[in-house]
Amino acid sequence: MPAAPGKHHPCRGADHMRLTFTGARVLILGGSCSLGLALIDLTRETGLAIVPTHSSDTGHAALAERFPDLAARSPRLDLGDPASVDALERDADYVIDFAHARFEALMAASTEADAYFAAQIAGRQRLLRHLGRAMLTRRFGRLIHVSSTAACLPAEGQGFYSAAKRAGEALYQALGLELGPRGVTSVSLRLGLLDAGRGANFLDTADRRATLKAPLVTTDQAASTLLFLMSDQALAFTCTTLTMDAGLTARKHI
Repeated sequence: MPAAPGKHHPCRGADHMRLTFTGARVLILGGSCSLGLALIDLTRETGLAIVPTHSSDTGHAALAERFPDLAARSPRLDLGDPASVDALERDADYVIDFAHARFEALMAASTEADAYFAAQIAGRQRLLRHLGRAMLTRRFGRLIHVSSTAACLPAEGQGFYSAAKRAGEALYQALGLELGPRGVTSVSLRLGLLDAGRGANFLDTADRRATLKAPLVTTDQAASTLLFLMSDQALAFTCTTLTMDAGLTARKHI
């Protein structure tokens, strides 16, 4: 008899879905964000060694509160500072990229694009070049970019964020193409309306949480999916962008 809806029940295939990991070291860029902290929680259960970066004192404090041992050896990373990028350790087998600075302005009005794009695109490419080369020496590496549905459907004022996310997807795809034959794979995960961080702040205003409940992505869903994408079982997802938005971008809004 089928289990009642809403009740957890064993799946016949569950025993066969035990994730395995070829690598041993995980570098989480921007690991102090809400989703980064949730991913650290899950990843620690696998026994993988984790190094999260932070970009501000606030981020470091968030790490220290939840994972004091990791915060003590968390490097500060500023994609706009080449010295910061060059100083980052390069022996990671897995890179999870949450790093992204906030910059919301009207594309037709702002004159501050140079520094933002230099950090988010050129700075990211500089970092990935270092990390990718190190992965090549070990003949294994997994690059995972956390993108956003804003990359394809930006709201007004999100033009810079959208362009940088889209460029990030292109960088990761290109790296996967170039390095894939030598064991380094890449994938981007486009998240929709995530109930964490900025997404949670958005939902907590104007009663949006009630009206937008259907297309929400939970923190647990997103973190679990990222852990899966790190696994050996997901390595065939490479040189591509996956969308996880609970159907948000499939709807026609009037």
